[in-house]
Amino acid sequence: MKTIIYALPLAFAFSCGGSDQKSQLLIKANQLHLESVSIAGKLEKSLDSLGRHASAAEKIRLDSLAHLVELWEESVIEVPGFEHAHEHTEGHKHKPAPQMTDESMLEYQRNAKEAILSIRAQAEGQVL
Repeated sequence: MKTIIYALPLAFAFSCGGSDQKSQLLIKANQLHLESVSIAGKLEKSLDSLGRHASAAEKIRLDSLAHLVELWEESVIEVPGFEHAHEHTEGHKHKPAPQMTDESMLEYQRNAKEAILSIRAQAEGQVL
């Protein structure tokens, strides 16, 4: 009987203590999110810098790429539990995440990173 009395509070503590912990999948998803946002920020700065000294034809391509980055940013969602874990540029916001599994969130963040890497590759292939 004494064993049960001591075991119950311990079991209760372990069962409640896990609710505030983030899963490894969400931690990885957030890491990918942060990497993606960093890539986007650097890409925006590069495009802005190049645009100052570009010809008219180059400016059209740079503006097109900058627009793709903007569209990417509009579609980015933050990982639940990690909101505001990074600096935002002026006017930059993320939509709240829809209800999804941790696995789905990780897959979404992988796809988001692949998309911004693709935009960066297009930029590097044209001007960077």
